[in-house]
Amino acid sequence: VEHADGLRRSAVPSVTRKLVASRQDAELFLLDGADPEELREKATRLAEFCAQLSYAELGDLAATLQGELDDRPLRAAVLVASPEQATERLTELAGQLAAGVRSLLDTPGGVFLGSAGSAPRIGFLFPGQGAGKRGDGGALRRRFAAVDELYDRLSLPTDGDLVATDVAQPRIVAASVAGLRILDILGIEAVRATGHSLGELTALHWAGAMDEPTVLSTAGARGRIMATASDGDGTMAALATTPALAEALTVGEPVVIAGYNSPQQTVVSGPVAAVERVCARAAGQGVG
Repeated sequence: VEHADGLRRSAVPSVTRKLVASRQDAELFLLDGADPEELREKATRLAEFCAQLSYAELGDLAATLQGELDDRPLRAAVLVASPEQATERLTELAGQLAAGVRSLLDTPGGVFLGSAGSAPRIGFLFPGQGAGKRGDGGALRRRFAAVDELYDRLSLPTDGDLVATDVAQPRIVAASVAGLRILDILGIEAVRATGHSLGELTALHWAGAMDEPTVLSTAGARGRIMATASDGDGTMAALATTPALAEALTVGEPVVIAGYNSPQQTVVSGPVAAVERVCARAAGQGVG
């Protein structure tokens, strides 16, 4: 990198390194329109425009689009990580609108479409054990000082077996607390919250039943207790079936229903050999 006087820098300044390290890996394009045709035309124009952009300009465009929102009834959001992906996904949005689609929730594809009706209500769903595998805070820690302070204080493991119960549970709750800190900074509030399994602790924290130090220490204690209690011959399995059928599959085995993940996914637990026999029965009946 050259100065105006032609002298070469001996090193990149620390501020520059920090800014580069904190670059977001994706941007959110928000669009609205008075009717489907207006929104389709906007998406089409943007798709063509994005083909000329650099990565750095995606953030500028996202900010510009957010400023142009005017509470129009038809709304769309497109998650993009590169100019090429922006062109591809905006083209997909335009195509869906042209095909008459008015509601779309394509999470893998990063394209969302809907109509404004009543005032929106936001709900938070906090994840349980099994969510994520990182313990260092990632890009959010590099971007937000509040998240960096949290992880610096907790000193969570960043290597080794990060999915072990005694490590995973405090790690996951810490990530949820970090997310809440960011949402608070952004002014995003929910009217309801719920948690899946371990996530119930974070939901209680959100509701005010536990302060931040308490929920973090409780998650750590819960993880240690469960890790100790699970020593020995025991395991779990998630069956893609109803609780009634799952219970029928366990007849005659020392296996119990351990969790109701959804109407079509039931968790069973018990001695390893017994759970394996139940899984074999399930497979014999076409249950995954």
